[in-house]
Amino acid sequence: MELLIKTAAVCVPAALIAGALKKDSPVMAMLIALAAVCVIVFSSLGAIREAADFVRDVAEEANISNAVLAVLLKTVGIALIARIASDLCKDAGLGAAASASELAGTAAALYTALPVMRGVFHMIKELIWTS
Repeated sequence: MELLIKTAAVCVPAALIAGALKKDSPVMAMLIALAAVCVIVFSSLGAIREAADFVRDVAEEANISNAVLAVLLKTVGIALIARIASDLCKDAGLGAAASASELAGTAAALYTALPVMRGVFHMIKELIWTS
């Protein structure tokens, strides 16, 4: 709850100031939005760490490989970064850059997941050939 209040305390004034400046100084409005995003991301790191620790604990109890867990956490991180970058681009009126950010995020997530996908493919292949 505290994190949500801090986030609102940063977002609302930043949105109001950026909205007021957008017409006369779009660059300053964008910089204010970027600064707000940075403050919020850094203030969220503690909660993100706790969530990641919980996922690690659950994975350990379930005997899930650290390699699989690393892929999962990296993919979530990639998705969050791509989403923030895309939204910032959209706010700046750069729709094509927003789409490119989403595409790059998707490509990076797929690339990160390749080792797990290869492992699943080899398991299926072995099941088919040994049956």
